[in-house]
Amino acid sequence: MSLFPTVGRKQLGVRISWWLVVAFLAFGVFMHLVPFYIMITTSIKPATEAMAMPPTLWPRQPTFAAWGLVLKLSDIAKSVLSQPLSKYFLNSMIMTFGTMILSIPVTSLAAYAVSKLIKGRAAKNLFIFFIGTLMLPGIVSLIPSFLLTRNFPFPLPVAPNIPGTDVAFPTLRIWNTYWAVIIPAGFSAGNFLLFKGYFDGIPDSIINAARVDGGSEFNIFRRIILPMSIPVYAVVAYFTFGATWDSYLWPLVVIQDSAIAPLTLAIRRISDAFGAAGTTNPLTAVGASAGISELVSQGLSWNGLMVLGLLQAIPTFIFFIIAREYLLKGVKIQGLK
Repeated sequence: MSLFPTVGRKQLGVRISWWLVVAFLAFGVFMHLVPFYIMITTSIKPATEAMAMPPTLWPRQPTFAAWGLVLKLSDIAKSVLSQPLSKYFLNSMIMTFGTMILSIPVTSLAAYAVSKLIKGRAAKNLFIFFIGTLMLPGIVSLIPSFLLTRNFPFPLPVAPNIPGTDVAFPTLRIWNTYWAVIIPAGFSAGNFLLFKGYFDGIPDSIINAARVDGGSEFNIFRRIILPMSIPVYAVVAYFTFGATWDSYLWPLVVIQDSAIAPLTLAIRRISDAFGAAGTTNPLTAVGASAGISELVSQGLSWNGLMVLGLLQAIPTFIFFIIAREYLLKGVKIQGLK
């Protein structure tokens, strides 16, 4: 459905409103692309120009010295973090795909149950229960989630005792493991709304016909609902991949072992190492230290950090290309049909 109806588009007021909306959206796209433009141009600037104030909009002397570090990044990361960069890339992949494998089935089945299997007041109460987490800022659940990883499945500092005894319930410590990132992300209220909105648009007559033919609820979902819902699954998979791949705060809280740290933490620690070496500070980078000058000339400055940022964004961009057909179609909302 178009934002503006076809009838009456030639009227002056409608045309003005049309172009105002187009200009607003174009401005939003422009503002969204500015950071990527700055990252790309900074990555091909010499280090001294990357730190110049005021900054230049386009490199005066383009160089790919910072991009040449791609072949040396594993050695640089190992010298700073004791692990090659490929190890952190693998850690991010394990956490991201582990979260997707757990979260997408759990969330979709919960949404399908509320949409098609449960009726009446129970469905309404479950819907409110599932989306209740959207009403709270994420920072509010940070401490309970942290305690959950320390004494799983109890979000408490100490596990409670078994009623009538002095023996505490058995707990599992998943803190400082891959599971500390995967399990708390096992359900997403935002994705629940996407799934439910899509499932609500599937006619009940199709499901009832399959039931008459003797299909079980699981087979109906697997053979009928799932193939019809590929677009919404692609959208949710992209959102889950991007959110988990780029997450920083939660892994920073629950991951202390460098051997299982994700790529986001590794890039931040490399950035801190650059700052500690003085290669990102104009006052020290242009000083008399020959060691710092050599590091700067090699691209270990803001231009090198922009290369790291772009490398971090590449997997999300590739995932977007894979799912672009469904992402561009978007999720159909019942009220807009």
